[in-house]
This record gives sequence, C-alpha cells and structure tokens, in this order.
Amino acid sequence: MNYYELGEKFLEQKQWEEAITSYRQAIKLNPTFSWSYYKLGQALTQLQKWDEAVNVYRQAIKLNPDFPWSYHNLGNALIKLEKWSEAVIAYRQTIKIKPDSYWDYNKLGEALVNVGEFAEAIVCYQTAIQLKPEVKGTHQKLADILFQIGKLEAAEIAYRQTIKLNPEVVWYRQCLGDVLLKQKRLDEAIATYLEVAQIRPNLPWMHLQLGDALAQLSQSNLDKTINYYCHAIQNPDQYPIYQKALHLIIKNPELYLQLGKALAQANQISSAIIIYYILLEIFPPKNQTEIYQQLEKILRQKIKLEQQLNSYYAAVETNPDSQSYYYLGLTLTQQQKWLEAAIAYHHAIELNPDFAWWSDTYLWETFEKLGKLEETVNLFHKFIKHQNTSISTYLNLAEALTQVGRTKEAIKYYQIACKNHVNKSHEIFVQKHSNSEQLSQPYFLIIGVVKGGTTSLYSYITKHPQILPSVKKEIHFWSFNFHRGIDWYQAHFPPILESTKFLTGEASTTYFDAEYAACRIFHFFPKIKLILILRNPIDRAVSHYYHQVRSNKEFRSCELAINSQLEKLSEISHPYYWNYAGDYIASGVYVEFIKKWLAIFPKEQLLILKSEEFYSDSANTMKQVFNFLDLPDYQIQDYPKLNAGSYASISKSLREKLNNYFQFHNQRLEEYLGMKFNW
Repeated sequence: MNYYELGEKFLEQKQWEEAITSYRQAIKLNPTFSWSYYKLGQALTQLQKWDEAVNVYRQAIKLNPDFPWSYHNLGNALIKLEKWSEAVIAYRQTIKIKPDSYWDYNKLGEALVNVGEFAEAIVCYQTAIQLKPEVKGTHQKLADILFQIGKLEAAEIAYRQTIKLNPEVVWYRQCLGDVLLKQKRLDEAIATYLEVAQIRPNLPWMHLQLGDALAQLSQSNLDKTINYYCHAIQNPDQYPIYQKALHLIIKNPELYLQLGKALAQANQISSAIIIYYILLEIFPPKNQTEIYQQLEKILRQKIKLEQQLNSYYAAVETNPDSQSYYYLGLTLTQQQKWLEAAIAYHHAIELNPDFAWWSDTYLWETFEKLGKLEETVNLFHKFIKHQNTSISTYLNLAEALTQVGRTKEAIKYYQIACKNHVNKSHEIFVQKHSNSEQLSQPYFLIIGVVKGGTTSLYSYITKHPQILPSVKKEIHFWSFNFHRGIDWYQAHFPPILESTKFLTGEASTTYFDAEYAACRIFHFFPKIKLILILRNPIDRAVSHYYHQVRSNKEFRSCELAINSQLEKLSEISHPYYWNYAGDYIASGVYVEFIKKWLAIFPKEQLLILKSEEFYSDSANTMKQVFNFLDLPDYQIQDYPKLNAGSYASISKSLREKLNNYFQFHNQRLEEYLGMKFNW
C-alpha cells in the first residue's frame, strides 16, 4: 500500500494526524499529483489548520486548475481566516467552473457582504435560492442584507420565507416584526411581536419594539387604542389581524402580565397601559387584583411623566429658545409622542441650525418614524442657501441626506464640513490642498473601550500639529454604518496627499466588540494602527450604566441592570461574548475580543493602554502614543478629563460580585498579553 492509499484509510477512520503524515509523504514522493494536495487539505481542515490548508489547496489548484472543489474548499478555509476578498476570488472561480453550485453562491454572498459589495451579494443569494430554494440560511442572509440597506418589501418576503422554512426560530419573527414596523404596518407588527412574546417573553429588544408599535398606534388617543383592543377581544371576527395574537394572550395571560411589567420597566408607559387593559378584559374579576395594582403603579408613573412634560412646556413658554425646545422634544420622544416631539425638534433646529443635530439619534429616529426625513433635508438646505455655512450645518445636512439614502450627495457635504473643520486648526494645509477631492484614509483608529477614556485620548492626539482630525470623532462605520459604503466613510477625513507628513484617524468605541469590525478594517486598511485603552472592567461597567442613564436609554436601577446581565451570562456555560456587544458586563471580558483582533492584525499594529495610567500620567502615555504613530514627541499644555460623569458608588456587595466575575477573565487577559493591569 502506497502513502496516498494509506492516507485514504486514515481519512476514512478519522485519524487526521496520521492522514496528514501519509499525504505529506505521498507528496514528497510525487509532488505533481494534485489529488494528494487536495486530500491533505481536507485532513488539515478537520484539525482547523486553516493557514496550512490554504497553502495546499492553492498548490492543488496550481497543478489542476479545472477542479472546482479545490477552489470551494480554499474559499471555505479563507472564510474561516476571515480573508474575505481572497474568498471572493476562490468562490467566483468555483462558480465559473461549476455554475450550478448553490452553496458557492451562498458563500460568495457572505464574503461579498463582508467587503461591502451588497448589490452583488444580493444577486448571489437570490441565485443560490433559485438553485436550491429549500436551504434555510440563505433566505435569512438575503433578508438581513435587504433590511440593512432599506429594501423593506423584499426583506419582508425573504423573512416570511425564512420563517416558513424555520418556524421554530423566534428571531426571524422578531426581524419580520421590525420590517413591518419600519413600513408602519403597525397592526401586523404588533401581532408579530406578540407571537414572539409567547415563545420568548424575555427578549428586551422585543419589548422595546412592541412598545414602539403600540405607542405609534395610540399616538392620537390612548383611550381610543384601548377601546380598539377591547372590542377586538369581544369581536375577534371583525379584527382578523389580531385573531392569532389575541388568542395567544387569552391562552397565556400570565405571560402578558410579565410583558406589561417589562414594558413599564422600559419606560414604555402607554404600551404597558394597553396591555394591562387587555388583560382586564381577559382575566376573571377575582384574578384582577395584581393587574389593578400594576395598572395603578404605572398610571402614577404616567402622571409623574406628564408633570415632567408640563414643566418642559412651561420652560418653552417662559424661554422659547432652542435648548428648551430640544429638551421638550427629547422628553416627548421618550414618551413616544412622536408628532409633538417632531414639532419641538423642528422649532429647536430653526432657532439654532448650527447645533450638532447630526449626533442626536433621538431626533433622527423621530423624523424617520413620521416620514419627515426629506423635510429635514430641505430644512438644512434652506439654511445653507441663506449662507449659513458653519461646520455643524453642513454636517447636519450630510447626516439628513445619509438618513434618506442619498449617499453621494451626503459625501459632498461631509467633505465641505471636513475642510472647514480642518481649516480651524490647519489653515495653511487647507489653502494648499483645498482643491483636492480625493478621499483620504485613516492612519489610526481608537477602537475602544466604551467609558475607557477615548474622548480624552482622541482630543490629546489631535492636538499634535501633524494630526488632522476627522470631521466626527465617532463614525461607527465598521460596526453600524458599513452598508453606507467606503466612500461615505472616507469623506469624513481631510484629503491628505501621500507626500505630506500629516495623519488622520477617528475613535469609535463600538468597534472593539463588533464581531466583523476587525476583518472589515483589515480588508480595506491592513496596515492601519489600532489603539485600545482598557479600564478596570468593574469601573467601566458602572460608568457605562450611568452614561446610558444620562442618555435616557436605561431606566432600571444599577443593581437590577447589572445583576440581570450577570445572571444572563451565568446561565450559559460558554457564552459567545460577541453576541452581547454593548453589554455592561460582557464587553468587559476583554480577552475574548482582543484574541480576535490579534488573530487578524499583527501585534505591533495594536497599542494597548491602561486607562488608570493614562489619567495618572497623561504626558508619559501620550509620548508612548506619538511614538507608536511614528510622530515626533509633542508637549501638550494641559490634559482635561473629558466626557467624565459623576455618580454614586455602587454597594460593597455588588462590587464584590463583579470582582468575583471578572477576576478569572482579568487573569486570562494578563496571561494572554503578558501585561499586568492590577485590577
């Protein structure tokens, strides 16, 4: 028996190491036999030796370029290594030789999504579905990308097909509800979310979206909406959309009592009230005590919020300036009174068009819900037409254009804003390069962490005379805005010619724990320098919580919020921390995220700083940063601590609980990096 045949035997018996040894010997004796390389690649793949597998598959292709499965397996190995652009080439070659391979269209679509080629990815997924319509995952991937780029009708069709093929997966129903809500088909969205609640009652996002849908339905009159639901229960044949959802409520009212509590906790007051009134129609009188107690509690909460709202209305009457209208709009938004909020925001913008409205997610969310984004575009166009040429006004218009999908127009105004922004600190540079329309690329990125000191760090870096700031500190492109395209991203940076000594970069804390950020960045900018500043994960978690409170995104107590996240993670034996991006606790398990960044980027391209040392000795830290960026040292005059919040200390017992959780992970971090953090 020769070495090749021996390798076949070992492969059949799943003795991977022995198979590898045999195939290597076979190749040594006959280096021109392509099949030995192909089979060696299969054995290496079983042991997840992806780099070696890539090399042998390439050799197999070199010897036999007409065999499609070598390209197929090469593509699979490259995807495991997150080398998306190379995987695209491999799968395209497979399809060229074997055009009926539905799986290669599927995988090509996945690779194309990760390099930002969304239109071609959609075509690939559609082709894969035509070739094999019963494959479950392809419909879901197609639906996800269609939803992301705003093709809602097509996304709805794809999600419905996904649900048909995967009726047991609740997440797809949640996504369908989100699509219906975006289309303002509130009845159907609500019914879908109630179905989700029946299966998975503890999904926080579902509570928020259901609350949003109910609030929009009750926008004009809460009593009218309550009556509508009560009539639907009594006369279900007149309300066909609700038949299934109402049946679920009637079947399991205890579940929806918990849902009402969850909505109240998320500050979805009107929505919780609607749920409680529905339950009063369903529960027999003898079992209504708890409902009345909860309803009384939430009605008191509603009165308190209305009193708060009245105080803002009074403030507007007394002092009708932009700030007063803004806070009125913010309060109305939090109470989901979208129309009134939009009117207040509109007044605020007209009174102060120079304010940084582009950064306010509540404002854009409000205008989007009412379909008034185009009106906002026209409003900012009007300001610019009347010679209001501040940086923020251009940015506001660019953001409005981005929100309505007019990306090419948005790029133009981002570039103008960027030029004006840089002109404030580097006038000579702008004069010299003002005619340059080229899109620049960042030299460095601060990738995290949230509440670790990134605002101060970026501010200090941009004080260096050779650093030109981006027009926004946080662009969130690689995490949330990737679908907008690389040109949109690069428009946020000043045009820097290679012959100059200037550098630019940005700081978005959402990159650190965004699952695909590292591979996306590497695909476009493999030589970029990355900076990460780490803070004691306990202090970071608490600071993050209070930041969310100040931003009106968190309404639970600190103890409840943190304990609920600890409990959620403790229920999973091996949590996949990337699924919990943005959590107070999971985001502090730094070692899990750093491993992925260093699997993609060389270690010398990542500078890791300690937040505590950064603040205790800022001058020395900045010397280290400038050296990392290959810049001459520069003495900064002062080091103000920016974006810091003040809040009460957590209890000793909660700190001890957090310390017990993080201690093991901190030790792993120190061992992995060879650094001491002393947390």
